[in-house]
Amino acid sequence: MSSVAVAAIPDAARAGHRPLLAALEQAYPVRFVGGSDAELAAAGAVIAFPGARLPERPGVPSLVLGGEPAAAGSPFQVRMHDRDGLAPPLRGQRLVERTAPPPRPLVPAAGQEVLAAVGGAPVWLRGSDGGIARETAAAVPPTLEHGDLLRDHLTVGRFWSLLPIVHFLQGICGERAQPPLRACFVIDDPNIRWASYGSIRYRELAADAREHGYHVAVATIPLDLTLPGHRAAAVFREHPRRLSLAVHGNDHLRLELARAEGEREANRLVATAIARVERFECRAGLRIERVMCPPHGGCSLATLRSLFAHGFLGLAASRPFPWNEFGEQDDWPTAGWLPAQLNGGLPVLPRYRLANDVDDLVFRALLGQPLIIYCHQADLRSGLDPFREAAARVGRLGDVEWTSLGEMARRNVSVHDSDELATVTLYSRDARVRRPRAPRLRIEVPRIYEPGRAPALWVDGVAHDVEPLPDGRGVVTIANGHGSELLRVQLVAADGAVPADVAAVRPGAWPLARRAMTEGRDRIAQAVR
Repeated sequence: MSSVAVAAIPDAARAGHRPLLAALEQAYPVRFVGGSDAELAAAGAVIAFPGARLPERPGVPSLVLGGEPAAAGSPFQVRMHDRDGLAPPLRGQRLVERTAPPPRPLVPAAGQEVLAAVGGAPVWLRGSDGGIARETAAAVPPTLEHGDLLRDHLTVGRFWSLLPIVHFLQGICGERAQPPLRACFVIDDPNIRWASYGSIRYRELAADAREHGYHVAVATIPLDLTLPGHRAAAVFREHPRRLSLAVHGNDHLRLELARAEGEREANRLVATAIARVERFECRAGLRIERVMCPPHGGCSLATLRSLFAHGFLGLAASRPFPWNEFGEQDDWPTAGWLPAQLNGGLPVLPRYRLANDVDDLVFRALLGQPLIIYCHQADLRSGLDPFREAAARVGRLGDVEWTSLGEMARRNVSVHDSDELATVTLYSRDARVRRPRAPRLRIEVPRIYEPGRAPALWVDGVAHDVEPLPDGRGVVTIANGHGSELLRVQLVAADGAVPADVAAVRPGAWPLARRAMTEGRDRIAQAVR
């Protein structure tokens, strides 16, 4: 997509918020310009910071940010109205702001509708001038300090200063015209040797998922796959729309994916997990999706590269850079903002804990992220009500499709179609989406952390050279072949997987003993309850 010029006025505010605007330029196809007559004439939108005077009838969409806030006070609730002027995930939401001072009320002008209110008083208004949107919000933009991420200012309890700006930019960039939200519950640790695991009974889980319309991926440990259970496997085969399997480490030793620092060690670990998974699939007649859920949330860059080379579709993790020593936030201000972060070529899909405040799902949905909500069997010890309640909350965010992690990873792309050119932004390493109608395709690859040798890009089975852009992204522009209804775009490791010794398929004594203890604990605790 060509970038939209957005005039940020006055110039002093633009200079004072340079880190914020630079981060937003990475997040959206916009470029911020000044407020000279020539720049205003060429701008496609205007944002007036507090204290600025908006040009009379600017002729383009505009957002006016309110003046000084009220004195600091207690947390306040922002009540979003159920209006077409708001993105679907925001409509009707009631969100609590805990860090910003309460905004001063606005007085609606003739023809303006209220988008949000605090204590019954309007704080966000929208009107129209000749069909051109004009918004006003009583919000003071945040200041990005050293080490701040953009996502730090759009999260539970801390959102009001940035939300109107993000919503406005999404509108002028067409970011709201997205496919349905995709959601999945994930349960870490259970195996399927028996019909139940701890508080999870698979047939009851499948029936509840069918009744309430959700999907559950069980992240199972390859070490546990030596003896498949026929009754449990049958439930998964009978209910593929409601239950699926993903990979959870290898031996489930503490931070095992994070401790593998060298290429040889990482390849041995990943190859062993794959060998165990493939043997299970042959015996049980059941597919395990090639999405890794790392035990204890950690994964080294070497392991990420190995997962990519071995064909995994993604890693579902709570952090976009899931290793402890990451300290490059200033260079990656959009970490945690995008639908996935590409590390070594592998998409890291954001996931969120079921026990946390579900209000953050509103912001994840607004950003077009997959809604991956994870837990452990102990979180369901009193029944499946936590799943039902979270599924109902997700259902209020807009059009939602519940699906497996693998299907989610394959369809994690952003498509902007037009009469002449369709832009496909790739957050998947093997994307399969409905083919756009435009005669030409522009495939955009987001910036990859430590790419090494750039991965190869294949479109409909044909390799293409990726043109590097100054901001670190890559792009390929080609004719749109119309041989099939499905467009397939792949990122492929240039060298492929490195052969590894998989003798460790036969587990050691300590992994077996540790797993026997943790599984026994889970089963005994449920029996006692």
